[in-house]
Amino acid sequence: MIFDLVFRGGLLVDGSGAPARRADVGVVGDRIAAIGDLSSADAGTVLDVSGLVVAPGFVDPHSHTDASVLVDGGLASHLRQGYTTQLSGNCGETLAPLTPSSAALLAPLMESHGVAPAWSTFGGYLAAVDAVSKASNIAFVVGQGTVRASVLGAAERPPTADELALMEAHVAEAMEAGALGISTGLIYPPGIHASAQEIARLVAVAFRHGGLYATHMRNEADAVAAAIDEALATARAAEVIAGVPGRLQISHLKVAVTSGFGTGPALVAQIARAREAGLDVAADQYPYTAAHTTLATILPPDILALELDDAVVALRDPATRARIRELWRTGEGTWENIVADPGWGGLVIAFSRTRPQWMGRSLVEIGQAEGADPGDLALDALADERLAIDIVLHCMDERDVSAIMAVPWISVCTDAETRRPGHPILGRGHPHPRGYGSAPRVLGRYVREMGVLTLEAAVAKLSAVPAARLGLDRRGEVREGWAADLVAFDPATVLDLASFEDPAQYPVGIPHVVVNGELALRDGEETGAASGRLLRRGE
Repeated sequence: MIFDLVFRGGLLVDGSGAPARRADVGVVGDRIAAIGDLSSADAGTVLDVSGLVVAPGFVDPHSHTDASVLVDGGLASHLRQGYTTQLSGNCGETLAPLTPSSAALLAPLMESHGVAPAWSTFGGYLAAVDAVSKASNIAFVVGQGTVRASVLGAAERPPTADELALMEAHVAEAMEAGALGISTGLIYPPGIHASAQEIARLVAVAFRHGGLYATHMRNEADAVAAAIDEALATARAAEVIAGVPGRLQISHLKVAVTSGFGTGPALVAQIARAREAGLDVAADQYPYTAAHTTLATILPPDILALELDDAVVALRDPATRARIRELWRTGEGTWENIVADPGWGGLVIAFSRTRPQWMGRSLVEIGQAEGADPGDLALDALADERLAIDIVLHCMDERDVSAIMAVPWISVCTDAETRRPGHPILGRGHPHPRGYGSAPRVLGRYVREMGVLTLEAAVAKLSAVPAARLGLDRRGEVREGWAADLVAFDPATVLDLASFEDPAQYPVGIPHVVVNGELALRDGEETGAASGRLLRRGE
């Protein structure tokens, strides 16, 4: 056999959890053709990977590349981490279906990325992504928040029977077009306004099509255990409605409140009991003690239920501001009160269009420098920027991160859009470092330095485990006949360089990445190959 590509002399960690072994890997076309001793094989390209680990290409089960893939198909910050596949459409927000009401809510994201949509349906959006030349693979779930917005806009009320039927039709169209499932973002508008019963009806549609339910739960802070119970109950209710079993994925599992530090193992045990009782449920996690979200999460749900122009007016009203301040103080309400915990010192501005000098600084630091109250500064900025300000939120404890990391059925994710340093759109701001460093951070810090995971377990959590959760066909392991998505990394040097202080840095120790049989990264440099694909459900 003549191979197109051979990785020769490497240590194979195949993603199954089996012990590492010496083996060459031969590729023909877009498939792995042979594994073993290929020292005498003929090949168009032979790479000596002695001293490197050869593993399946990593699979990110939770990303936010919905808009950025239309800006730059190189998907650089994911590719350089070893990711060959990512799932976007998470946290309830997708760029379709588009109606006048959902388009209005998505306008800030579209405009910030220079995206002018020519589609209305989810299938039309997937066609636009399919037309982009991509360096790696990408798949999508449909966002429940966008589906709700397409029918109800920002309204806080429940849908009528006809409106709910229209939402179900939107989900069905997305699933038939190739979505892998449905997502929710229940701390964000308009998903925050949806009841568990409403969500279950939409999830049931995804389950009937063999899809996944991925949820950013209603609370990840002081009521996270109750939020897990809601997610489990919603999945079970959807199974009853659909008449078929389903899969639940709890997105970026964490304890995001200082008063709850140390309770990570209890949350894992709570989910494990549901697994033992027969529910197909798992989770994912990014390996950091800070989150990345929007500053608008400091606002109570009734403000988030307003149309954007009305919300801006409300934020300039002294009486409304006084009421918001009282809610911050008392903690009353059902939303995560991040002003109370972790407080203004934990809120670091990641992106602000009108106040670039704020980026990388906490609201406490900014308030001290400007001689102003952090709450006033935050509300003024939200009004000026029409709620479109991103923050990094320092709210977690390393004990919980490590405890969750040690669980074999919890995948590793980035929870980030793909970025590129220096790019006029994808290089701006002061983002969370997870977009550049999640996978190498696991391999370098949690495997090599801290010993939280074995190498084999870490590779499985980065590849086979998420691939199986997403229902990807013959991806996620190094097996003959499976897709030739591969990564070669140096176990002695692989490491994330991206930090909270200087986030826009690629990792080290990952020289080669193969996507569908073609070298997309060779000797640490992007080759320009465009072998990535849009992966639709069942592919």
